[in-house]
Amino acid sequence: DIKGHVTHQAGHVAWAERAGPATRLFLARAPGYETRELASFPEDDGLPVRLVGFGPRGDVLYTRGRAGFNPAHAPFAAPPALYALMEGKRGPKVLIEDLSEGFSAPTVSKDNASLYFARGGVVLALDLKSGSAAAKPLFSVRGRITALRESPDGRKLAFVTDRSGYERGKYAFVGVFDRATGAVAYMEPGLGIDQDPVWSPDSRRLAFIRFGYEPRTWRFSDHREGAPFDVMVADAGSGAGEAVFTSAPGYGSRFNGFFASGYSGLGGRGSLLWLADDRLLFPYERTGWKHLYAVAADGGPLEQITQGAFEVHATALSEDRTTVYYLANTEDDPARLSAYELSLENGFQPVRIRTGAPGGMPLTLGALGREGIVYEHAGGNTPTALVVKPSPERFIGVSTGPGLDDPVTRRLPAPEVVAFEASDGLALQAVLYRPAEDWGEGRHPVLIHAHGGPRYQTRPVWDPGFGYRAALRYFASRGYYVLSVNFRSGTGYGLDFREPESYGGRGAGDVQDILDAADYLKRAVPAIDPARMAAYGHSYGGHIVTNALARSDVFAAGISSAGVGDWVVEMETDFGEALQFNIPQRLALEQLAHDSSAISRIDDWGVEPLLLLHGDNDRSAAMTQPLELYHALRRRGVETVAVVFPGEDHGIQRHAARLRYMQAMETFLDRHIGRGPTGDRR
Repeated sequence: DIKGHVTHQAGHVAWAERAGPATRLFLARAPGYETRELASFPEDDGLPVRLVGFGPRGDVLYTRGRAGFNPAHAPFAAPPALYALMEGKRGPKVLIEDLSEGFSAPTVSKDNASLYFARGGVVLALDLKSGSAAAKPLFSVRGRITALRESPDGRKLAFVTDRSGYERGKYAFVGVFDRATGAVAYMEPGLGIDQDPVWSPDSRRLAFIRFGYEPRTWRFSDHREGAPFDVMVADAGSGAGEAVFTSAPGYGSRFNGFFASGYSGLGGRGSLLWLADDRLLFPYERTGWKHLYAVAADGGPLEQITQGAFEVHATALSEDRTTVYYLANTEDDPARLSAYELSLENGFQPVRIRTGAPGGMPLTLGALGREGIVYEHAGGNTPTALVVKPSPERFIGVSTGPGLDDPVTRRLPAPEVVAFEASDGLALQAVLYRPAEDWGEGRHPVLIHAHGGPRYQTRPVWDPGFGYRAALRYFASRGYYVLSVNFRSGTGYGLDFREPESYGGRGAGDVQDILDAADYLKRAVPAIDPARMAAYGHSYGGHIVTNALARSDVFAAGISSAGVGDWVVEMETDFGEALQFNIPQRLALEQLAHDSSAISRIDDWGVEPLLLLHGDNDRSAAMTQPLELYHALRRRGVETVAVVFPGEDHGIQRHAARLRYMQAMETFLDRHIGRGPTGDRR
């Protein structure tokens, strides 16, 4: 597993790989990009490793650990720390021994001489050249710093300060700190949540997105329209600025950036790019599809760059700002991603990039210097591999796992995308995993999978992430047909699909898609046994599973991993704040959320057994969720098994805990539906 553990700059790529209990750090450099191992952490302690950047001598900066996280139950857990690791040197150098007080928005300077980071509202600088272990405060502001961006000339730091913690309204400012004068200027402060600042090439101006905050909404409000967003441009010295674009009120007006929360739209990055020709590029959903648009930094008409019934997934900008790389699906193949480039030299026309073996796809994408790219490539039966592409015709697989054409599960057929019609006529897609042929003839058990999020899309490749692809393939190898469903409220199929009339705590309409998927399998795959169907979901998928069991008799058993069974519990502290509604509105929403939860249908629950899997340090789905369901079902005499992982978070980090997780699933399914066409236990 390498997803999310990569850092790169021109000619340098560093990454962390996780295989079993061990985590290993690697480095590859231009021109050959030979893979070199820097360090190995064999301990099964579950502590995360995060790459930060590169130091002045090419040393790799990384953090290990997380404050308050100790899933291995060490008597005296070491605090999270910052390290530097140099190729050829024995062991890392400790730069900061204790990051428990905060280490957000780490940013390495353009010359690799300094590391900037924030602790609350204080920004500090660490001198990487001198080797000093003392980080010095640069400035402090009210609020919490969430992003730092150094200007191209290295003289200024742009920052985002989130002011919502002061309960004076929810808003954020973009500011600029001048290193020479020590002055702080705010960029045209206004009423919105300012985010994702980007510098002009000459360091004189700053652009950012002003997200329109709406206090009388919650995560299940209809977000097909909302407060319009602005693309702002301001003078980096005086702070004076204006909106060079404002989204049209109505459908698609709400900002939905890349890598942002699917509910709030906050926390995005890479959503605004300043091109070499002084145009600003950003995503916009006015057509119902997330596409790229451009506007001149001085203002002017809006230009739509990509178009069609597909969505842009992520972007990256070349070092010279002349080429934009992006990931997107296509109209004829919405369940797969492809890589494209837009170059100022060719008139900014989309050109598809060849990224690897047939059947696979890139899952992440980054610019590597002026021309090259680095990406994670996954195949149907091949885990993600890190690939460097320094030129159009050159591919270099740098990670140590299986290569682009090396399936690790040769017994299994490659997963395939299937299409079916929901009961209301909507066209849906799912990924089908067939068992190996050597299980013989007869009718097989079925595991139907509901992904998390729900702002997510399941794809026919080995997409890393705990509780997903490895589990699905494992049970296919044990004689199951496995179907992972792209139910409505997920991504990849447009704004209307992502924001349906009824889903989650607003009616649970997406649960019907899972039931329709089960009905499709009964009709289309004669080899499955309808009496031996189980449902499995992690996180939001747990809501789908428990509701499906409470509202139907389709499944013989269910597995809810870190799931939600009571939306009222979630909405009480929705994204860390109380819902801002008047009492009559709040009561109506709480009633709707309750009626949309599995806990409200306990008396309708049949005899279907349920397995609950949960880490008790889960900061996403509260332990209240499995506690409530477990005791309510046991009072009704329903077989309910709970497997709890002390100290683990939402994703179960230790290898031993992951093995226990899989063993619990297998024991539970063996007991209730068996394996293969005969239900044997081989």
